[in-house]
This record gives sequence, structure tokens and C-alpha cells, in this order.
Amino acid sequence: MNFKTKHKRGILIPLLIVFVLLFTSCNKTSYEGSNNVVEPTEVKETMNNSDVIVIDARSEEDYAKGHLEGAISLNPDKLTISEPVNGMLAPKEQVEEVLSEKGISNDSTVYIYDNSGGVYSGRVWWVLKIYGHENVKVINNGQKGLELANLPMSLEVPELSSTDYVAKDADEDMIATMDYVKAIAENDKSKEKIIDVRSKAEYDEGAIPNAIFYPHTKNLYTDGTFKSARDTYLFYNDLGLEKDDTIILYCKSSFRAAQTALILDEAGFENVKVYDGAWLEWSSGDMPTEKEETTVPSAQDAS
Repeated sequence: MNFKTKHKRGILIPLLIVFVLLFTSCNKTSYEGSNNVVEPTEVKETMNNSDVIVIDARSEEDYAKGHLEGAISLNPDKLTISEPVNGMLAPKEQVEEVLSEKGISNDSTVYIYDNSGGVYSGRVWWVLKIYGHENVKVINNGQKGLELANLPMSLEVPELSSTDYVAKDADEDMIATMDYVKAIAENDKSKEKIIDVRSKAEYDEGAIPNAIFYPHTKNLYTDGTFKSARDTYLFYNDLGLEKDDTIILYCKSSFRAAQTALILDEAGFENVKVYDGAWLEWSSGDMPTEKEETTVPSAQDAS
């Protein structure tokens, strides 16, 4: 090998390394330092901080079988009401009572996890955000992510002193009512976008008119982690959504919709609302239903 060949290789190899680093940095999938999502490694670093409360949002049965050491059990059902529609947002007083009993204070940094792709933890996140709790994040990849990070698990139930939690008035900008959704559904020229995040089978049985079908499972990579903010924006932009659009999300009871709200907020979408009554309320009333022909672009499967 002559000097010129060696010299060229000496230049090409560093250039190749720089190219790889630039490419990978543009496809960031870690949520370290984000607003709404926390990585399991970050949880590990803060576990001994007395201001940090970790919520296990799974069922009480799953919690009893083993949970993150020090985590408290709080299923999102505790933050809902059954009338007039099951699963709707609980009033301020009920939320204050539950959070106080669980030992959560207004100053607590709250991390939440589940084993359902962020559906349960996303719902708890949504409720806390609506009532003004700022320091709340969902743990990326939930229980699986914590186990992969080798965080300690336990059967012991921590005993936290009760607090006097004081919630703010509900942020109505985060909630869509049935009347509001009905006005959009009946207006073909409306600029607001309705997104149906249910399964294909549910969608095929009927949907809110003018709703775009995009199931909540598409917010995850195949390994169960949340899609990056960049990828989330690109996929929803393919549906015709811009960051300043008013977006209304719904599913059967607004649990999966809350997970989607979390991801869209993280991706920079500024006006995201969850239809609280959801399909349970819509389908029980004298509301129009139809199947929207708009479907998920095939490009979304390239994750």
C-alpha cells in the first residue's frame, strides 16, 4: 500500500465516523431532559431523592406481585368517575383527596410507569397536568424499561405520610366536551382535527364523523419505547397535522387518548385536547357516526 492510499484511508475513516455521529444524533430516541418523559436511567439516579414519588399505575394485582422499590400504587381508575359516563375525569376534590392519601405533595416530582405502553401512566399524567401539577413525567418503556435498567424491585409497600394536596382549577383548554366535538364533526370545513386512537376493529364498528384513524399503538417503536419527538411529528404531519392545529383525541374512555396527548405535547403540538366523554358518551347519545376513509399512511410502519 503506497502513501497516497494510506493518506486517503486516513481521511475517509474520520469522515465516516463524523457522518455516523451526525446521522445518529438526528435520530434521537432518548428522552433525557424532556418535558413529559423520563428515562429509566434518570429514575435510577433520583430514587433516593425524598422529593421524588414514583407511581405504579398498573393494577393493584400487578403491583402486589412486585414493583419498583419505593413505588406507590395508584391506578388511574381512582381518578375517574362513573357518572354520567364511566371513566370521565374526577372532580378537583376527589383528586386532592386521592393524592393527599398517597403522600403526594404539590412540590413532589412525580414519575409514573405501567405495563401497557403508557396508557395508564399517560392517563395519570393527564389528570395531574389538568389540575396544575408541573413536575410529572412518564417513565419510558414502563415496567419493562425499569427491569432492563436493573432497577431494584420489591414486594414491600412503602408507608408515606399523608399530605394536604391542593389542586388548581381544571385547565379547560386540555379538555373537549361532546358539544364541542359535535360542532367540529358536523362541519366539513372545520380546521380542527379529530383523531381516533382506538383499534382498527373498534374503528370499523363506527367513528365520529371527520375523525382521522391513527391507533395509539403507533406512538411506540417495536421495542415498546415511545417514538422520538422528531418521528412523532413526522408521522402526524403525514396525516395533515401542524403543530399549531387544534387537535381533539378520543378513544373508548380517554385512556389511550391521554397517552397520545402526552406524546403529541412532547413533539411540540400546542393545542391538544382530549374528548373526556369519549366513545362511551358519544355512542350512548343520539350522535352521528360514520367510518372515515382517511387511514394510516403506510410510511408509519417503517419504525
